[in-house]
Parts: sequence; structure tokens; C-alpha cells
Amino acid sequence: MRKKFLCMMLAGTMALSMTACGGKDKEEDTPTPSPTPSVEAQQPSEAPSEAPSQFEDFSVKEMLNGIFERTADQLPALAEGSETELTELYKIDASKVEEFDIRIPMMNVTATEFAAFKAVSEDDVQAVVDGVNQRIAALKEQWGSYLPAQLELVENNKVVVQGRYVFLIIGEPDIANYAENVFLRKFDPSIEEVVLVRKFSRLDNAVIKELSEDAITVEYTEEEKTYTFECTFSEYFYAEGGIENFAVGDVIEFTFEEPVPEAEGTMKGSANYIAKTQE
Repeated sequence: MRKKFLCMMLAGTMALSMTACGGKDKEEDTPTPSPTPSVEAQQPSEAPSEAPSQFEDFSVKEMLNGIFERTADQLPALAEGSETELTELYKIDASKVEEFDIRIPMMNVTATEFAAFKAVSEDDVQAVVDGVNQRIAALKEQWGSYLPAQLELVENNKVVVQGRYVFLIIGEPDIANYAENVFLRKFDPSIEEVVLVRKFSRLDNAVIKELSEDAITVEYTEEEKTYTFECTFSEYFYAEGGIENFAVGDVIEFTFEEPVPEAEGTMKGSANYIAKTQE
């Protein structure tokens, strides 16, 4: 009986030992998962994003032309840059870009600037971004001691990178946001479209409807839509040839002191300058 009991204990001990060994082997076969390293968000200039699957190639020049057609009355006069501006202002080798469109101010009183690039390959994107970044640095230095409001525009620049495309935007916030939205919708049309409220700053071929020593009412027609403006004269108002030479019915060039946002009905503002455009 005693021998039988000892045999049973020995068998139980061996079974426990085998079970423990089996469990140990199983644990060794299953690798311990290592923590996933955190990745810091990178700026577009450091890590260009891949273009979404619905993206199709487009012309950067056509894109900018479309933006300017919509915002012409709200932008300063801009000149189209050439390869000279590409290589001298942006320090970008022409061999790195398939297409580019640079628009720089014609007068040195504004920092507004747009530049869009399509790199030859993804390997060339960083060279384009580096050129854009050094251009921004040069503009900050240029405006650092001159016209603080323009320096603020430069400091609030937008550099947007998608695939092989790089877009620099320097301008008033509403224009900059609109331009960025147009660019991003090229890659993802499901992005909600930004609606830009038009602002009138200058009218060509407006017609005087009412005129006094203190105010003027004009009508302006564009694309079969007529707008009416009632404006007082600004402190520095100037009428070419003198206000006494203007009359109801005259066709004039008309400039506002401050841009007037589009609205239903008669819009009010302040007239800064008028000149006859037709006799």
C-alpha cells in the first residue's frame, strides 16, 4: 500500500513538472509586444504628405489663375515671376520643378505673394521646400524694420505640401484661407469649399446716379448683375479735375477708401478717388 502511495506521488510530481515546463516554453514562444514609439507631428516642409487616391495631376498656373479671377479686386497688383525669380529669389534649381507659378507684388509696399510648384519627382520636393523656406526668411528680414502689418502677413504664411506640389501663400487671412482651400480640394474634393465674401475695392466703368458735395451714389454692372453703392467722401478724397466737373450719368473709375463686402441691396462705403473713363 505504501509503495502504491509513493508511486502515485511520484507520478503527480512529474506531471506538475511537465506542465510547468510546457507553460514556460509557451511563454517563451510568444514574443512580448514592444511599445509603439510616438511620432511627433511634422510640419509640411519636413514631411510632405502623400497625395490621396482621388488626386489627379493639375496645372499650378491654372490653379492660381482661377484664384486670382475670384480675388482680383481684393489683391494688390502682382507680377508673374520668371525663371529668374525661381532661381534668384527662391534659390530653386529649375531642373527640380516640372512647373511653377510665382506672383510677386509690383509695388514694394505689400508683402502679398503666391508661389506654387510641381516638383519633377518626390525626391525633389525637399529642395523646393528649402527654397520656399529661405524665401520666407528673406522676406521676414526685409519687412522686419518696415511696415509691421506686412511683416505680420509674412509671419502668418502658409506652406502647404501635397505629393509633388508645394504652395506658398502670403496674404490677408481670408484670401490665404480661400487659396489654401482651393489647393487642398484639388487633392480631396470632399473637403468643404470655403465661400469667399467678395470685397469691392475698385470699380471700372461705374455710372454716377446721384452726386452732391458730400456724397455720391454709383451703379456698377458686372456679369449682368448690377450693384449700387452710396458713399460719402473720405478725408483724403480726390476727384480728378475737381468734383464740379462730374455729373449724373458720367462713367467713372471709382476707388473705395476701404473695401466694401458684397451684400444684398445698396452698399455703403467711403469714396477715395474718382476719374472719368468715358466722355
